[in-house]
Order: sequence, then C-alpha cells, then structure tokens
Amino acid sequence: MCHEQCLCVVPPSPKLEEDIYRAKKFKDLNKVLDNSFSFDVLDLRSAEAIFSRPARTRAHTLIAANVDRAPITGTRRALVVMVDFNDQVATQAPQHYSDMLFSAGTYATGSMRDFYREASYNQLDVVGSVHGWYRAPQTKDYYTNDDYGFGAYPRNAQKLAEDVIDLAAPHVDFSDYDNDGDGIVEALVIIVAGSGGEVTGDTGDIWSHKWGINPKNYNGVSIQTYFMAPEDGKVGVMSHELGHLLMKWPDLYDTDYSSRGTGRWDLMAGGSWNNGGDTPAHPTAWCKLKAGWITPKVVYDTQQSVEIKPYHSSGDVYKLPVGSEDSKEYFLVSNRQQSRFDTYLPGGGCIIEHVDDNQSNNSDESHYLVDIEQADGLAQLNSNANSGDAGDAFPNGGNTVFDKNSTPSSNAYSGAGSDVSVSEIAIDGDLVQAIIKVGNVTNTTKTWHNFIEVTSVYTTYHSQNCWAEFAGFGWRKVETGNAAGVTSSLAVLCEAKANGSRVNAYLDDEKIYGLYLV
Repeated sequence: MCHEQCLCVVPPSPKLEEDIYRAKKFKDLNKVLDNSFSFDVLDLRSAEAIFSRPARTRAHTLIAANVDRAPITGTRRALVVMVDFNDQVATQAPQHYSDMLFSAGTYATGSMRDFYREASYNQLDVVGSVHGWYRAPQTKDYYTNDDYGFGAYPRNAQKLAEDVIDLAAPHVDFSDYDNDGDGIVEALVIIVAGSGGEVTGDTGDIWSHKWGINPKNYNGVSIQTYFMAPEDGKVGVMSHELGHLLMKWPDLYDTDYSSRGTGRWDLMAGGSWNNGGDTPAHPTAWCKLKAGWITPKVVYDTQQSVEIKPYHSSGDVYKLPVGSEDSKEYFLVSNRQQSRFDTYLPGGGCIIEHVDDNQSNNSDESHYLVDIEQADGLAQLNSNANSGDAGDAFPNGGNTVFDKNSTPSSNAYSGAGSDVSVSEIAIDGDLVQAIIKVGNVTNTTKTWHNFIEVTSVYTTYHSQNCWAEFAGFGWRKVETGNAAGVTSSLAVLCEAKANGSRVNAYLDDEKIYGLYLV
C-alpha cells in the first residue's frame, strides 16, 4: 500500500500512556525487554509493537503548518459504518452511535456534534448517519495480525476499511458525503466491534487511527481516507480522529513517546482523554487558527492593556509575532477556564502557545510545532514528567510575567530575544488581564502599581541615583525629579527589600516617579 505516511493514531489512554512511558524509560536505559519485564497492561509483545512502529507511520504531517486552507465551516456530513467479526460479535445498539456522535444538546456528557459546535463557536456543524452492523469477511484476528491493525497489507486495518466500504455500498449513497463537491468523501467513520488497542494495549485489538486506502469509487465519488474507532470508543477518541480527517490537524502529542507535547490542554494530544475520554479538551488556538475558526488580534510594534475573555466561549486570542509581523514563529495567548468541554483541564488561566510553523509536528521536545509555555518553569510536558498541571497556566505560582528574563522566557527558538512581553498577568473573575508588548516599544504612561515586591536595589556614587527591580516589572530607575527625591526613595526601597515589605509605586516602563511603603 502507498498510504502509510497518512497513518495517525489516537494517543493512548492515560493508564496505557504511563505504561508506555515506563517501558520507554526502561528501554532507553539499554535494558533488554524480556518476559520478566511486565506492566499491568503493556506486555512484551505490545511494547515491541509500539516501539518498532516505522517512523513514517508516526511523522503524520496532515496539514503543512505554514499553508493556510479554506475554513472548515458550515454543515459537514459524516458517514458511520459499523463492522463486527465471527470472532468478535458486536453488542452495542446502532442508536448509541447516533446519540454519541450526532445528537444536539441531549447526550449526557456532550456529543461529538456538541463538541465541534462549541469548539468552532457554532461555525461547524457535524451531522451524519449510521449504518450496520455488517459482518466482515475475515476474522478480527486476521486484520489485527497481532499488530493493532498496522501491519502489512492485506492483513491490516486498510484491508478492513476496503471490505467495510464494499459491504456498505449496496445500502449507502456515498455521494451524500462529498461535502464540498470535489468528488471525495471527507469523513468516513468505521466503528469496529470490541475495545481499542489504545486502551487495552492488546495487539489483537484495533488501535484507533486515521489512515488512507487506495481509492474506492462508488456513486460517482472516491473514498480515500477513513478513521477507525472501537465499539466502546468515547467522544474524545472520535473527536480527535475527526480532527485529523476533516480539519487535517496533526497529532500534537509526541508520537515517539519521549515527551507529552501539548498534553491535557489539547484535543490533539492527551486532552482527548480528559474525563476518561467523555469530555475532551478544546483544540489549541493554533488548531482553531488553521481551521479558520478564530482571527487572532495581532499585537506588533506596540503595547496594549488587554482583557481576554474565556477561550471556550469567545475565541478571544492574541497573536504576538517574533521578528516580523508575518513571521512563521509567534505566540498565541488565550484564557483557558475549566468550563464546558474544557471543564477537565488540569488548571485554568492564561495559556501561552509558542508556535513555529516551520515545524511539522511535536516529536522534537526542544522545538515543537506547538509548545505550551509552562508558567511554573518546570517544562514537565517537554521532559515527560506529566501531561499538564495547574502550574502551566499564568499567573499560577505567582508568575505574572512572560518576557526575555522570565522562566520560561519569550526568546525565539534561535535563542535570540523576541521583544515579546506579557506582564501584569492577573485573573479577574473569568477574565485574564495583562499588558502585552511586542517590539522595542517604550511605555511612557505612568501608572500606580499596588502592593508589589522589591526584589533588588542598586545604587552608585557617581550616578547619584539608584535602580530597583520589582517582581513582575523588572528594573526601573528613580526619576531625579520625583516628589520624594532620590535619597528618600532609596531609603524606602532598601527598607522594603530588607524587611520583605511591599510598596505602591508610580511607574512607566523605565522610571520610578513615586513610591511608598504599604
């Protein structure tokens, strides 16, 4: 077959994910995987199948990051076909899939249709029909071939997809599912009897995925791609795979399992498993930008005080370019709150995505396509320590500044300064407030800042002046003409630093115009 480069697999469930990461750590220590090495779920055969998967099946660049596409909006029809086997008979009623995938406002935890209506701000409506169960001509064991269905054709999931299409052809008008009139069916969903390999770890189960086949032609249209999910699949798995199939988003977890990518903050990574897969996270702002669902407010060569509304309901996103206004490297700033489909995020607050559209995926933990700048400075997503926690969002942990001197810093991937600064980050109810500055811009507007910490004080005899560093604001020089005078200002600053007292200070971007102890 010629479509292996199109294979995209759903991330493993959290339980299996931890087993895989433990196995990888063991393997990376150059220890031999043998039958004495076991996990609760991941056995020796499963570990070998996962780690030996050819790189071409894991480098899934579906949409060139630096290429814009037409917006994915309006009503899109998906075709669902269900298949079982002589050795795995289905037990779930077809109505379950109509409800889970296409109902509107009635499914207990929200359907896939509900998810995409919310994620797209009511710009995309996914509807469809369900057909089957059909009985496959071969056994399930034939198609999985002890390799999750990812082995060589014909003993793989591609052959199963072709067989299912042929089984459904007498009962389905495939032309109803060509949404844009280009002669291609965009969204074929195949439900397979049994559980998914992404949960069981069993190589005899199909691992949920998106893949391509040699084109099959019915009703004047061509069927070339599909996604396959298990009988007990959840909304998160279905929504993740439709993200590949319809939106052409790549996986944003690290597919070689050396890090976590965007983790639980993102549908296209571990967030597809939030709340056990029933309540997936919204996709990243980068995904929504590529789908045409948001138009970020660009800040460049200027400074703005901003109030950012919740991401799940507003699409309020700021874009901060690096180096030039049309740069392929930039930051996306949003306000993620634990509400609606984002209820099971690991935390809430200001999320800063570092994007480099010159990259194709998140397999290089030192240079992702989309990176979450983690406010606590621990970079645990990148170091494989966890899949996201409350400390990732600003201003958690008291980190109210993201700039060249902060940890994490706003430096470009080249290591050069980006002239990007997000400061005074604060939460007010469900809003994020901040000052965003991009470029070599000096703010001469004087503002009182209350109850701030003096972290350092510096003075020289020759200058007859002093400087102070304030937490969240950086260094400022005392204005010689300020009301208190340099000597009195120095005394206040030194006392605050020595005693851990806070001050109220009248500042612009460069100078101190007044201050007093609180």
